[in-house]
Amino acid sequence: MNFYKKTQIPSLAVYAAIYGIIFGISFWLLIAHKDSPTNWLLYVAMIGSVLAGLVKFIFHSRKQHSQST
Repeated sequence: MNFYKKTQIPSLAVYAAIYGIIFGISFWLLIAHKDSPTNWLLYVAMIGSVLAGLVKFIFHSRKQHSQST
């Protein structure tokens, strides 16, 4: 017997995981390679991941809010 169950992962969890991974990798590389000349790229990636996550979450929240009213 096969049971098919529709499950949906909350968008917030997906966004948090994606941007957390980007942020985490950037942070780890900064710690592991303190004197690398490309550290400024990692700072940009960290800031970009946080900003992208916030923007995506805000747009998603607005979309849900406008659909519910």
